[in-house]
Amino acid sequence: MFSMTCPTVCRAPVEVLTSEIAADLEARHPGHPRLAVWLRMLRAAGVVSRPWVASLEKTAALEGVGPRSRAVWAAVADLAEQAAISALAVAGLDRTEVDAVVTTHSTSWTVPGLEVEMIRRLGLRPDVTRVPLTTLACAGGVHALVQAARITQARPGSRVLVVAAEALSTLYHPEHASLQTVLYGGLFGDCAAATVVVGDEALVPEGAGSLCGEAAVWEWLQPDSGDRYWSRVDADGLHFDSGPRASRAAGEVLPHLTSWLDGRPVEWAAVHPGGPGIIAGTVQALGLPETAGRHSFASLSGGNLGGPAVLDVLQRTLAAGDAKGPGLVIGFGPGFSATALYLDAAQTHSPGPDGGRGTARETA
Repeated sequence: MFSMTCPTVCRAPVEVLTSEIAADLEARHPGHPRLAVWLRMLRAAGVVSRPWVASLEKTAALEGVGPRSRAVWAAVADLAEQAAISALAVAGLDRTEVDAVVTTHSTSWTVPGLEVEMIRRLGLRPDVTRVPLTTLACAGGVHALVQAARITQARPGSRVLVVAAEALSTLYHPEHASLQTVLYGGLFGDCAAATVVVGDEALVPEGAGSLCGEAAVWEWLQPDSGDRYWSRVDADGLHFDSGPRASRAAGEVLPHLTSWLDGRPVEWAAVHPGGPGIIAGTVQALGLPETAGRHSFASLSGGNLGGPAVLDVLQRTLAAGDAKGPGLVIGFGPGFSATALYLDAAQTHSPGPDGGRGTARETA
């Protein structure tokens, strides 16, 4: 048995509009021969606004890998703590009742990692199982759910706290604009999301907006696909890049997903909102109507949130009462990789009045 509470989502406090980013680029690069192309690409990405931990001006002013990394780590830790506290409250769990913690984040390098920070900040037991996921990027949220499912299958009754957090505003490098820096600097947002996964439906409280049922997991790493998406670090900080075959990457993987499903019914899907093409292509491959992607498109309009993004989509799906019958949670990431959680399940309760959504305290 697999059960999870409705994810809690904590967006960073500063909403930065696409129009503001466009104006900033125009002011910094007047007359640039590629400016019109950059702006068309930025506006076609499907993002209207995105949450950042600091204003556009403060974010752009950060210089060097050190200052950017320190700012990112502080933001990730704060957002993750708030999301985790909310998730434990939704699940009705005391901090001492958590048996394992699975974390994912990719936007700063730090040792020890986010799972240790969560144990320290939340006061979890020192003997909890720790699963830190640090290089999965956009696929991290689903992969964390998969690892939590495996823990509960191996240890029935375990309570697993899942936390995904990213501060992707660090990818905004307006002074060194290129096709990639404009696209990814304007696409992503800062956010954390958390949920509690247990191996027993009875452990999930009423009103948690939970999903319960039998789960199956799938992972796929497309052979020789490292040239689709990747990240790199230089003196300026973290960058995200992609190659000419990136737009076809999800389409290359989807036949393997449908083969794994082998005719099992899919009545709803929480699709990672990597971009309009990824959402639409996945919904079509699963044989679902176009409306099945509406929560993914709604999430994307508020910024691609990286690893936490699919948990945001899942929260929206549960809040709308749309997780009825067998469904799929699917994420894509660099590698090129895909991870899916198939739930022969149904939504058991309605989430609370706010649907598990929140905004961080002003920290910028």
